[in-house]
Amino acid sequence: MNSMKINTHILKPFFILLIVGLISGCASINLKNGREAYENYKYQDAIYFFEKSLKKKDNAPARRMLAESYLLTNNFTKAAEQYEQAANYTDNSDADRINYGKALMAVGKYDEAKGIFEGVASRDGSNMMVKELLLSCKKMNDLIADSLSYSVEPVSIPNAIGAYSPVMYKNGIIFSSPSGKGEKDPYTNNSFANLFYTTENSDGTWGVPVEIANVNGRYHDAVAAISPGGQTMIFTRSFQLNAGALSGNKGNVSNVQLYTSKMGADGNWEKPTLVPFSDPTSMYAHPAFSPDGATLYFASDMEGGRGGMDIWSAKLVDNNWSAPVNLGPEINSNGDDVFPTIKGADSLYFSSDGHKSIGGMDVNLSVKRGGKWSSPEHISYPINTAADDFGMIWNKAGNGGYLSSDRTGSDKIYKFKAENTNIPFEMMVTGKDSGLPLGGVKVTIKNLTDGTEKILFTDGNGMIKTELQAGKEYQLISELEGYFKNTDLVSTKGSQGGKALKKVVELPELYVTGKDDPKKDDTTSNSGDKGDKGDKGDNKGDKGDTKGDKGGNNKGDKGDKGGNGTGSNKKQGTYPVPNIYWDYNEWTIREDAIPYLDNLVKLFRDNEDLKFEIQSHCDCRGSDEYNEDLSSKRAKAVVDYLVKKGVPRSIMVSKGYGESKLLNNCTDGVLCSEDKHQENRRTEFIVTGKKKK
Repeated sequence: MNSMKINTHILKPFFILLIVGLISGCASINLKNGREAYENYKYQDAIYFFEKSLKKKDNAPARRMLAESYLLTNNFTKAAEQYEQAANYTDNSDADRINYGKALMAVGKYDEAKGIFEGVASRDGSNMMVKELLLSCKKMNDLIADSLSYSVEPVSIPNAIGAYSPVMYKNGIIFSSPSGKGEKDPYTNNSFANLFYTTENSDGTWGVPVEIANVNGRYHDAVAAISPGGQTMIFTRSFQLNAGALSGNKGNVSNVQLYTSKMGADGNWEKPTLVPFSDPTSMYAHPAFSPDGATLYFASDMEGGRGGMDIWSAKLVDNNWSAPVNLGPEINSNGDDVFPTIKGADSLYFSSDGHKSIGGMDVNLSVKRGGKWSSPEHISYPINTAADDFGMIWNKAGNGGYLSSDRTGSDKIYKFKAENTNIPFEMMVTGKDSGLPLGGVKVTIKNLTDGTEKILFTDGNGMIKTELQAGKEYQLISELEGYFKNTDLVSTKGSQGGKALKKVVELPELYVTGKDDPKKDDTTSNSGDKGDKGDKGDNKGDKGDTKGDKGGNNKGDKGDKGGNGTGSNKKQGTYPVPNIYWDYNEWTIREDAIPYLDNLVKLFRDNEDLKFEIQSHCDCRGSDEYNEDLSSKRAKAVVDYLVKKGVPRSIMVSKGYGESKLLNNCTDGVLCSEDKHQENRRTEFIVTGKKKK
């Protein structure tokens, strides 16, 4: 009996160990298979094996690979669930945390994503992608504002399993969709994509799509671009050898490439050939033609990019494509920047997960101005959603078009229309000095989103009345001979028609000393910018530039104080800089002076065609030499501050006049009140002419 009990106790652990061993063996096999599938980009297979393995035994690397596999196949809910479980691991990287944040954004959990991005940013302040994602989370209300700017409705194409990336062709569209037959893509476990053509019927329904003959092969053929004349097609295709066999790089990865097909004399597309600059060591995808057909835009992870997929361009020279050029940091982020499309001659639409986003890939707009691309503008909801939104194209009329999105869980094409949500805008321009309305003022209104502009002139009442598009930022440039030019910004974001936006602009009179004043005082007691001679300190009881200080040991004067605005002073053509104070015997810019100097920054930057002289003056107390030196340093300090804030040094000089240009009779030996001395302690500027063009 006892012997049997002993044997039973021995056998029981044996069976337990045997069962555990079998379970561990299964988990190990599934883990091995999952890792192999993951490394070969077979994410659906990887998901299957990792799920089975993790049910048996937890494994940190496997769970992170499972989470990323869900993320890469756009199953954001499952991705967020797996990343949440993986968050407890102590060896997570910031790359894992960023992916977790992206998954949370894609399912609308912006506050949770914000907390994750803040943690990464605290450790890596230079990570620009994290900064953009964090900014997106913080400004969600702004990013989803102005939802009335567009209307969006799904396009229902018969027999299409999924549809994306349409391009206008003849009377319809060419689009991409899984073929529904043949081999399956191990990445998605769907059939490979083909190119199809369909047209819209008069009743708004769509015809049964037809495959593009002579173009579609056994593997991926998708995302096409048609040249303006309709004679050339460039599209994204799995890299294939001449015999049509799938080929890859040294790592056995088949990177998609760009292929081109010409329209034959019989009206059919000819056999595709590889675009010459393509290279199987990198991906080349998502082509788009410029309106003149001379430039090709596309996405690639080729060497020389900023990280992930970048947008590049190539020029057509003598019927050959030039070497690709990266569009640069204005367009390309540290994330993926893909699916470029072109509207007009200079508007680039593309999708990105590295710029501002409300989740997934979002459509952005950049406009080429003066040969440079502007900072991307995020397109508002409902164009962009928490899912992937991409491939936005416009019709010829420019009032609508199509885009692709997986906002319902699978890729679909949507039709959008730009709604007329213009905002009434009224602007009055007056003279700053007279307060009277100014007629004939040239007002240039620049749309900072698409770069378009219009020029209007104020009427006899100093008024212009027009309409501005909703959800946009505008720059207003007001110009009139004899007045300083003024630049202002106005935003229609958050405005929704009805009530007019109103703006009042004041233009100061412009007086050019020496040009407008034949009696200009040529006295110059100081050549300016002497540099620092050193602090004179307590100079023999020197009263310096103080408010009644009779020695050098006072806590300090408030120094130069200007007038009350950028208007004419007692001396015509001299413009006071208000409220500029200095500590005793110092020439360092004080914090309380910065708001007034920043006003000067704006004025000078608005008028970079002019030349300015910054002047600093002292009262009569103190030696001539000391006051000249101190005033020179203070004038130079103002110029240095303005340069630091972006004012070109070439349009400014600084001069210290000491006590040589008093505004009253408070000279040496004359008893004056402190208010009278204060009139002489000032910082001001004059306009000395215009820059040579």
